[in-house]
Amino acid sequence: MSFAVDARKARNTELPHGRRVAGLHSCVQRYHPLGFLATLSFLEHLAGPYRSDSSALLRAVDCLTESRELWKTAVTDYASTRREAKSRGERTPRPQDPNPSHAPDQWYGASQTAAVHALSFRQTRGLFPPLSDDVASDVLTLVTITLKTRALTEDQRSLLADLTAELRRRIRTTRGETLMHSTELHRLTRFITLATTARTR
Repeated sequence: MSFAVDARKARNTELPHGRRVAGLHSCVQRYHPLGFLATLSFLEHLAGPYRSDSSALLRAVDCLTESRELWKTAVTDYASTRREAKSRGERTPRPQDPNPSHAPDQWYGASQTAAVHALSFRQTRGLFPPLSDDVASDVLTLVTITLKTRALTEDQRSLLADLTAELRRRIRTTRGETLMHSTELHRLTRFITLATTARTR
């Protein structure tokens, strides 16, 4: 099966609605830039109650497909940019430059709105990593500030940069549960950045 096959199933009005919803969920298994549950929640925010409404389901499939296509374009653009950089002797990308070819780290097409939704979704449902140290505590403090103000002070942005760098280090050097928690905290720092920065796509 593929994203396209599952999308066709979700759009097929001759199928029972439950099977069509399952088709959409399979699509989200393949493309979930906000995390699986948060992506489903954002689709419902964009399209309406797709679990019970056929028109909303069609809108949800279209929204997801459009974002995925924009992501695929970003991957192609990134590959072209890296080829040009390598031709200039820049063999290693800067760590602060997001690489969309690894996995989508934002909702392409509405990244700022989606990042706010993803943070709010996690906060409302308590879906944060445990407060195991000051890094986790500081990240969650910035999440709260972001949801309240949609902006960070210069000092808070500096803290965010330091936290992001430390979490990148942990992702490179740890394993198991620590790696899992660090990866999710790093994702939160990305959402904070997107939520507090004006985006053009």
